[in-house]
Amino acid sequence: MTITHDPEGYRNGRTEGYQKGREEGYRKGLQAARDARSSAPAAPLLGEISLRWRELGCAERIGACLGSRIVLRDHEMACLKETINSAVWQLTIERDGRTEPLILKIFKAPITGSDLVELSMYRYATPLLGELMPDIYLVETPPEGGDAWVFMEYVPQLKGQLIFTPDHFERIVPSLARLHALTHNERLAPYRQQFAEWLPIYKSERGIAERKRVNEEMLVYLDQAMEQPALAERLKADEAMLRKVLAKGPDYFPELLEAGLSITHNDLQTPNIGCYDAAEAEWRIKLLDWEGARFAPCWFDLFNLIGVFFAYRRDWRKDEEAVVQRVSHLYASEMERRGIFFKEDPVRLYKMAYVQRVLERSLHLQLQWGVHGTKPARLLETYVGKVKTWGKALGL
Repeated sequence: MTITHDPEGYRNGRTEGYQKGREEGYRKGLQAARDARSSAPAAPLLGEISLRWRELGCAERIGACLGSRIVLRDHEMACLKETINSAVWQLTIERDGRTEPLILKIFKAPITGSDLVELSMYRYATPLLGELMPDIYLVETPPEGGDAWVFMEYVPQLKGQLIFTPDHFERIVPSLARLHALTHNERLAPYRQQFAEWLPIYKSERGIAERKRVNEEMLVYLDQAMEQPALAERLKADEAMLRKVLAKGPDYFPELLEAGLSITHNDLQTPNIGCYDAAEAEWRIKLLDWEGARFAPCWFDLFNLIGVFFAYRRDWRKDEEAVVQRVSHLYASEMERRGIFFKEDPVRLYKMAYVQRVLERSLHLQLQWGVHGTKPARLLETYVGKVKTWGKALGL
């Protein structure tokens, strides 16, 4: 056999082989990326949950809470949400011949800030607020400071059960008033010891200092916003008004403090409101995800419930004043039924709470996002408009 040396063919073959190799590597890499994106979060693995379940004796301990024998269905688990600080898993258990869901929330070490607040709510607040929280079956907090595991009742979110409209606020307000009345002012005093170390207090030195910091930072962001043509155009008509109002901060309405403080939830959107069956005539409400809990003016939760809804829902804004009138009076009536009386007009208190929360938090976020471009500042004009109109009516 004679071998013929062909330099040109050799070079062509090498180039073709190199190109095919690159294409094959690209295809494999692309497929690996797709597989990684479509797979469940890596931590914790399902096997780890099953193992931990057995190590902690969860079947016996949770079964004792439920009053029946339970079995974990190891292959029916789903990660609902995972962040660098926590993970939420939906587990499935067998009980009395049927299956039902169970929620596991894992707080990843080190547990600080809002995660510590939420974990502490599950550990300490249920004797007082259990009727408004999911049933907590087991809280496991390692003494060495590792991850904390909380097993709790599954309560369906309101979101997904119906098309939410402003009429539904009236179904939620009685439960909200129940939360606030239970913890209003000195009614929390017998429980103060167990809340003192971890629950943020609005009137504390730390709370006041935080509001002062935000107030000063907001003026800096306003300066920076006026240096950016797009933001300056949006704010130029109201810049002077904002500076005048912010100079009076950070606490604008002493009437809100006089109306009283309660434990507030602070994030009352439909994903955080649980309801066993929204088709029932009377809703059985459980509030979910308590990381924003604090002891603050009780009217703030009305802003969290109503004000944020109307800020995002332009299609309902023509009804805002009527809804605010109706719901504010209903809330005051529900609080009165529980022995809490407000001196100020309820609508006026709601509008004070709206403007105060916008000036101490919401507007700060909108300016920050706009200046840094981290998120669209979609509600900037909405919040500035409310500060202008309602602030003027309230004497700001």
